[in-house]
Amino acid sequence: MRLIRNAVSVGSFTALSRILGFVREWLQAHYIGASITTDALNFAISFPSFFRRIFAEGALNASFVPIFSSTLAGEGVEEARKFAESVLSLLAGFLSILVLLMILQSENIIPWILPGFKNQPERLLLTVKFIKITFPFLLFISLTAFFSGMLNSVEKFIAAASSPAIGNLVIIATLISLSGFGNNPANALAIGVLGCGIVQFLWVFIPSQRSGVRLSLKIPRLTPKVKTFFRRLMPAALGASVVQINLIVDMMLSSYLPEKCFSFLKYADRFSQLPISIIGTAVSTALLPMLSRQLRNGEYQEAHKSQNRSIEFVLFFSLPIMIVFIFMAHEIISAFYVHGKFKSIYVDPTAKTLVAFVVGLPAYVLVKVFSTSFFSRGDTRTPVVIAVMAVLLNFGLNLILIQKYHQIGMAIASASSAFVNAVLLGIILYVRGFFKLDDKLRRFLPRVILAAIGLVAYLYILNPVILKFLATHINYKWISTLLVLGLAGVFYLSFSYLIGIFTVGRLKEHFSARGNS
Repeated sequence: MRLIRNAVSVGSFTALSRILGFVREWLQAHYIGASITTDALNFAISFPSFFRRIFAEGALNASFVPIFSSTLAGEGVEEARKFAESVLSLLAGFLSILVLLMILQSENIIPWILPGFKNQPERLLLTVKFIKITFPFLLFISLTAFFSGMLNSVEKFIAAASSPAIGNLVIIATLISLSGFGNNPANALAIGVLGCGIVQFLWVFIPSQRSGVRLSLKIPRLTPKVKTFFRRLMPAALGASVVQINLIVDMMLSSYLPEKCFSFLKYADRFSQLPISIIGTAVSTALLPMLSRQLRNGEYQEAHKSQNRSIEFVLFFSLPIMIVFIFMAHEIISAFYVHGKFKSIYVDPTAKTLVAFVVGLPAYVLVKVFSTSFFSRGDTRTPVVIAVMAVLLNFGLNLILIQKYHQIGMAIASASSAFVNAVLLGIILYVRGFFKLDDKLRRFLPRVILAAIGLVAYLYILNPVILKFLATHINYKWISTLLVLGLAGVFYLSFSYLIGIFTVGRLKEHFSARGNS
């Protein structure tokens, strides 16, 4: 099935990017550790990333791709080009003004976004300093998202999927090279983030110009399609990016927390975002143009099948990852972070935060699938209503939990709101007739639950024995941790095969004719 092949292609590059992201995070932990400087730097990096995910990636994928895809298929390249040029000109102009405003007025803006910093002048000054360097990243990475959406619309996924990996390589190279010449590692990382945005933009811009739809900046025309795009833009920004909105709320509230808490939150978030990006983003990226095309052509049964296979895909991988992270959070954090300036005393708060995050993993990825189903039908209003409810729940839970549990309470609140979001979206899709469980999905659900229970039993009974054995034979903790994770993966896949979740025949069906992707 082409959807699964495309999702795996995107997911493979996303996995590479996340691995390089771990290397980047490892270097940050080594050079900077957890401190006031780390907190300020993480805030400064988070700002453009959050704005990008809310106003660029999520909104563009939800609003731009369906209109561009249908225009390209129904009216031809020239009309699609005119629409894309108008959107590009408006997007670039708006983002340029936003970036300039933040650079010139960050001293006045940041205290309103991070009210807890008003009485912490050192953290505030550091955050303002770093944000002046990192915030232009928003312009370049948003344009990257725009041209990636174009490439995805014509089913050219490689350049867009690989660009984050290239960006992480730029950050790693900048951090190592500048720090090696005696520069402040925090400054080096901030400069690397800006360089990352510039290189990623060029990485997708060049192939997009060769894809058959060459664009240039022109005076925008407010055509009916452009107006439709903007009518969908803001609802899509909220509906597609509830995870990021929740994290922004967390960031605002965490400005009141003691030193290092936000750093613990970000280190844990790095691990929790790995499966969300690989699984959820990969499937939603491949699913949106496919569903849009199938619905436009009246292929409603095929659209239901595509959606159901996506649900199977995300649950099959998210459930075992959630379980493994819950059982092995301390070992994972200890193996990958404890070195340099990241001390062993930071492991426990970071690991507990990771557990709280990953409990919501199945919900996070299902939100991406369900939201994509709405967006492919041109409905961005329903997800935004549900997103607002989830954000309000997240905010309320934060107020209750943050005082006692600090950053762990924030992670619990985010996971809880994601479950509410996923359940409500699924119910509405079902009531409207857009979500029907076919026979394959009905057979799959009890089997994947059984496989998850089997993995829990394996980790509970055998994992302590395996860890103890490896600890006496392998000196490097990260190697033994990877081995344990690999063994758990082998057990889960083997058990899944034995109970009939997948067969060799189905794998051949999914991956045959790979060149068509």
